[in-house]
Amino acid sequence: MNRARQETIERLGPEPTTPAERLAHTLAAHADTDGSWLIVEATNNIYGSGVRTGITLDDLRAIQQQLATTEQ
Repeated sequence: MNRARQETIERLGPEPTTPAERLAHTLAAHADTDGSWLIVEATNNIYGSGVRTGITLDDLRAIQQQLATTEQ
C-alpha cells in the first residue's frame, strides 16, 4: 500500500458503509474546508444570475449535529 493511501486510511478510518458513516467520513475528509462550499448543487442561475442553491458543507455539519442530538 502506498504511503498517501495508508495515511489517508489512518486519518479517515475504514471505508464507510452506512449513510451516517459516509456523512462523518465526508466531513472528516473536508474538516479544513470552508463551510460555505456548495457540496450538492440543486440549481444554477434559476433564481437570478449567479444564484446557486443546494447543500453546503456547513449544512452537512448541521445535519450531523441534528442526527447526533436525536440519537441520544
